[in-house]
Amino acid sequence: MTRVVIAAGSPTVRAGLGALLAGYPGLTVLEVTGRPAGLAELAETVEADVVLLALEAGEQLPLPLGLPPDAAGREPAVVVLGDETTEGWVQRALRAGARGALPRTGSGEQIAAAVAAAAAGLVVLPAPAYQARVRPALNAAAPAQPLTPREVEVLAMLAEGHANKAIAARLAISEHTVKTHVGSVFGKLGVSTRAEAVASGVRLGLIML
Repeated sequence: MTRVVIAAGSPTVRAGLGALLAGYPGLTVLEVTGRPAGLAELAETVEADVVLLALEAGEQLPLPLGLPPDAAGREPAVVVLGDETTEGWVQRALRAGARGALPRTGSGEQIAAAVAAAAAGLVVLPAPAYQARVRPALNAAAPAQPLTPREVEVLAMLAEGHANKAIAARLAISEHTVKTHVGSVFGKLGVSTRAEAVASGVRLGLIML
C-alpha cells in the first residue's frame, strides 16, 4: 500500500485530491495539510511514501523539495502539481528534489499513476517536457545508421557471452558471416569491443540484460 500525504494551500484542492486518491486501490491518504512550506517537519512525524504537493497559481516551489528519511531510512518522494509546466519549471522542480512534476489539470488516472510511479522509484514528467528534453537526447544518442534485425540478434547473443562459433550455430549461418555482423555492429555503435557494444546496446534500448 502506497502511503500519501497531500499538501495544498486550498481546502477545496486538498479535499478534491483526497477524494480522488481514495478511489484508487493501492493508495491510502495518511494526512492532508495546508502547510506546503512545512513539509520537512511533516515528514518527520508521518511515515509517507509520497508527498503530493499542489501549488496555487503563481505559488513558488518551496525549496528544497528533498525530504528527510523516515525512521526506516526511506526518503519520501515528492510529486508536484502546478499551473506552470514549462520545461524550465519542470527542471527546477526536479533539481529541487521532486520525483515528478505534472499539471494540476491532469486527470485522476494520471495523478494516481504519477504517485504510484514515484513510490516505485520512477521519475514522472509531463509529455511536453519529455518531448523537449528527453526524446531529443535519446535521438542524439541513437546510431546514425540503425542496426538490422539480424545485427540486433547478434548483439543480444554477444550480451549472453556467446562466441562467434556458437552464434553461427544458433543462427545457422557461417562464422565468417557472424564476424561481418559483429564488425557492422561495432561500426554503427562506434565501439571497438564486445563489452562496449553490449553497454551501448543496453543504453540505447536495443537489448536487455
